[in-house]
Amino acid sequence: MEKTGRHKSLEKDVKRSVEWLKSLTYVSRVVIGTSESCRHKYAPGTLRWKSDVPGGIKINAYSGKGVTDIFIKVDPIEQRPLLKTLLNERFPC
Repeated sequence: MEKTGRHKSLEKDVKRSVEWLKSLTYVSRVVIGTSESCRHKYAPGTLRWKSDVPGGIKINAYSGKGVTDIFIKVDPIEQRPLLKTLLNERFPC
């Protein structure tokens, strides 16, 4: 039986980017969601903002094998715009 869906591990490039996220004082939790194999135009390890959700933001993490959904809990939530700005500065288009 093939296992799909939520993953508990990340590729090396994405793991480095997620460790950077975890080092920010207002990031209280990082939850790894589903992964999907696909082609994309982003360099491995790139994090891109996807949407605002209650309590934080959702981002896409791009690896050499595909894309992973990640939820970031932001506390206090007022820091959400700052986090989005940092993501855009560290991972430009």
